[in-house]
Amino acid sequence: MGAKSDINAVIDGFIDALKKQQKFKDEEIITYLNNRAETLNKVSQEKFKQALDQNIAEGKKYIATNAKNKNVKTTKSGLQYEVLSLGAGEKPQKESVVMMNYKAYLTNGTVFDDTYARKTPSHLSMINIIDGLQEGLMLMPEGSKYKLVIPSELAYGNADMQEIPAGSTVIFEVELVKVLKPGELANSAKPLSEEAMKQVHGGIEKKKL
Repeated sequence: MGAKSDINAVIDGFIDALKKQQKFKDEEIITYLNNRAETLNKVSQEKFKQALDQNIAEGKKYIATNAKNKNVKTTKSGLQYEVLSLGAGEKPQKESVVMMNYKAYLTNGTVFDDTYARKTPSHLSMINIIDGLQEGLMLMPEGSKYKLVIPSELAYGNADMQEIPAGSTVIFEVELVKVLKPGELANSAKPLSEEAMKQVHGGIEKKKL
């Protein structure tokens, strides 16, 4: 940062203050610390913006390459989907609750959530999940398995979300196990452990405002 000597001066100033031999006025120390905080904040924002721009660019590149796959279709919103296997059941609606398995990862292959690894399917309300996943699920008949490529604006946007960097395009390999009816929900949810519920709520659901 090129400020080693200034930092040492501040440290010496604090030591002097403790010794009742303060070389700087209190106002000067406060001003310096405020300026230092502003500088560090500006640097942090610049680094975040660089990482954000890089993540968005990498996502667009991945989407452009994926579009060349003849099995991939793109919706008006920009969601890409590929049918891996097609079921014959009903399709969920926005107000539905679904039972599903999925593997979710970044464009570099980093997995951030995986129900297969947990060996427990997720039970999720459609209204609480990210827009791209909601749109993709509504295309899927029960029993289907799709691969969804979700651009950042339909996923977690321009904010860091746990293991998901800001501006990330995300991929979900989703198996729609069942569209739950109101009477089925309580019984289907019973096998979920407390730990599994924590992972579900920390995984693909939207961040509450």
